[in-house]
Amino acid sequence: MSFLLALLAGLVALCGDLFVREAFSTETWSPDFFVVVVLWLGTTRSWTEGAVIAAVLGVAADGFASSPLGMHMLHGLLLFYLSRAISSRVLFQGFLGRLLLGLVGGLASVFLLAAISRLLLGDARLAVRVTQLILPRIAVVVAIVPLAFPVLDRLEALFVRQPERDLM
Repeated sequence: MSFLLALLAGLVALCGDLFVREAFSTETWSPDFFVVVVLWLGTTRSWTEGAVIAAVLGVAADGFASSPLGMHMLHGLLLFYLSRAISSRVLFQGFLGRLLLGLVGGLASVFLLAAISRLLLGDARLAVRVTQLILPRIAVVVAIVPLAFPVLDRLEALFVRQPERDLM
C-alpha cells in the first residue's frame, strides 16, 4: 500500500504542477511538485522502492512535459539517488532542515535538468533559459518542501497500516 500511495501522490503532484502552470500562466514561477515528491521519496523510501517510484513518475513527467522519453526519468532517478545519499548521512528534520534540503534539491534539480537537456537536446539557447530558471525554481522548491513534507508524511501515516502492538 505504501508503494501505491507514493505513486499516487506523485501522479497527483504532476497533475497539480500542470494545473498551476496552465491555470495561472506561470511558466517561470510554476511549482515543481515532481522535484518535491522525489526529494520526499529520497528521505522516506529504500533505495530500490524509491528508485522504481521515481522512474515511473519520471516517465509520466516525460508525457506531461512532452519531452524525450527518459529525460525526466533520468532526472528523477539521479535526484532521488542524490537526496537518498544525502539524507542517509544528514537528518533533515524540522523546518530549517527541510529548507536546507529544498535548497540543495532545488539547485541539484536545475543543474541536473540543464545537463541532461544539454546532452539529449543539444540546444544552444539552453544556457539563457537555465539562468532564467535558477532563482524562481529554487525559491519555489525551497518554499514548498517544508510545507509538503508534513502533509505527505501525514497521508502516509493515515493510509498505511502500522502493525498492531500489544499494549500490555
